[in-house]
Amino acid sequence: MTFLTHYHGVTVYLVVAGLVIAESGFVIGFFVPGEIAVVLGGVLANEHRVNLVVMLVVANAAAIGAFFIGYAVGSLIGPWLLERRLLRSNPAVERTRQLLARRGGPAVLVGRFVAVVRAILPALAGLSDIPFRTFVPYNVVGGLVWATLYTLVGYAVGKSYKHLLSTIGVWSYVVVGAVVVALVVNHFRLRRQHRRAAVEQPGPSAE
Repeated sequence: MTFLTHYHGVTVYLVVAGLVIAESGFVIGFFVPGEIAVVLGGVLANEHRVNLVVMLVVANAAAIGAFFIGYAVGSLIGPWLLERRLLRSNPAVERTRQLLARRGGPAVLVGRFVAVVRAILPALAGLSDIPFRTFVPYNVVGGLVWATLYTLVGYAVGKSYKHLLSTIGVWSYVVVGAVVVALVVNHFRLRRQHRRAAVEQPGPSAE
């Protein structure tokens, strides 16, 4: 990825967007460093090689669009993809399918922050029973958080990005943990509201 640090302007925008889309949109994320590309986009914005606002727009659009493409790919050729040797023998595929089966929409949000899962999750979501209308909000929210977070992190660390890249996997799990905690808290909050509403709802009047 260091070749990207020698360019500026439109070239950087195109490369970052292309890598992000390739990672999650076409199930080749095992080989494409989309996460690193977004961080380096922020680094180059720090060095004034690109505009930070434009970089944020590009990264967010690519992150959200990649998952939509991946969902469509999974819907159209999902069974064929699962027969390919790389996916058939990869334990991450089965773990991701189980995660989607158990958690549905929230899994789309959380899974984006785990590199290998991010590569195959949208296609598996398209192959699963997750309705598109459920997929959309979790994809949009997750894409906005993921792309904005890593772009701004790259912008903040600047030339120290090499140290960041060596620890980015750890930070991914920290982010996942925070998202999971937020989802659990929200789940119990909604359950408490439903229970309160059920208690307050008047029963049928006796005749």
